[in-house]
Amino acid sequence: MIYKNPLKILRIEHRPHFICVLIILFISTLNYAQQTPHYTQYMYNMQIINPAFVGSRADLSISLLARQQWAGIEGAPETKTFSINGRTAAGLGFGVTVVNDKLGLANSNNINLDASYTLPLSRYERLSFGLKGGITFFNNNYSGGVTPDNEIYASTDGSYPNIGFGGLYYTEEFFIGLSIPNILKSSQFKTLENLDENFGISNHNFFLASGYIYEMSEELKFKPSTIIKYTPSLPISVDLNANFIYKEKVEAGLSYRYKESFSALFALVINKKYRIGYSYDNRLANYGNNLSSHEVIISFDLDLKRNTRWLFHNRCYF
Repeated sequence: MIYKNPLKILRIEHRPHFICVLIILFISTLNYAQQTPHYTQYMYNMQIINPAFVGSRADLSISLLARQQWAGIEGAPETKTFSINGRTAAGLGFGVTVVNDKLGLANSNNINLDASYTLPLSRYERLSFGLKGGITFFNNNYSGGVTPDNEIYASTDGSYPNIGFGGLYYTEEFFIGLSIPNILKSSQFKTLENLDENFGISNHNFFLASGYIYEMSEELKFKPSTIIKYTPSLPISVDLNANFIYKEKVEAGLSYRYKESFSALFALVINKKYRIGYSYDNRLANYGNNLSSHEVIISFDLDLKRNTRWLFHNRCYF
C-alpha cells in the first residue's frame, strides 16, 4: 500500500487533542483495508477467516455480525458481515460471505464464494480443506476529507480479486485450523498512477485458531479458545478466550488480546441452534478517550438430517 498522507482518509473537524488521537489510531491501522478484520466473537464467524469451516457446524448455517470499533470516534472502523453455508451428503460444503468495511472516508464490499471438502479420519474425527475466491469493490471518497494543509485529493474507486485457502481438523470437542484468507495484493489505497497493479502476494494474513470443550458437569461446560493472527509487516496478534456454557443456553466469558484489549462476551443459545451474542472490548492504551468497541452476532444452525461424512453434533459451540 502507498499512502501520501494518512489524514486524507478521515475528516478532521475537532479539537487539537482529538486530532492527535485520530492520527495515532489511524497510523496504527494503515493496513486495515487490506487486512482481514479481527473479530472478538471469531468462534462463530470462522467462515470469514477459514473456508475449511464451511459445512462443519450444521447442514445449513447462517451468521450476521456487526462491529463498531472505537465507538464515538468519527471515522473509526465499522464492519458488517454475512455468511451462509451448507453441506452435501458427499462431504462437499458450499457457502457465500459478504463483508462491508468502513474506515473514515474509505468503504469496501467484499464478496466471496467458499467451498470445502471433508475427509472422515475415524468415527469422531474429520479433516477438511477449503478454498475461497471473490472480489472486493472499494470507494475512497478522499475529496470529502479535510487536511491541515487544505489539500484536496482525488477520490478513487475500483475492484480487485481475492483468493484464500484453509485447513481444519476437528472432533466434537476440539478443533484446530490454519488459513490464509487473502492472498492477492489489494489496490484500494494505491495512488492513481499504479492503481491497476494489484496482482501478486503481498502482506497476507495467517490465522491459526483452536478451541476445546471441557465438560465440568452435566450443566456446565468450559470452552477455552485462541486465535493467532500473523502479518509479516505487523506485530503478531493473539486472542485468549475463556468461556463457560450453562445448560447449553447461556454462554459468558472473558477475552484478552495481547497488549491491545480486554473483552467481555455474553450469548443466549435457543434450542442449541439459534445464537444471539454480544461482546464489549476496552482498549488497553489510553489516548484520552474511551476506546471501546461493540460487536453483535446472530447465527442459525439448522439440521436437515443429511449427516453422512459430517460429525453429528450441531450444538452451536464452534
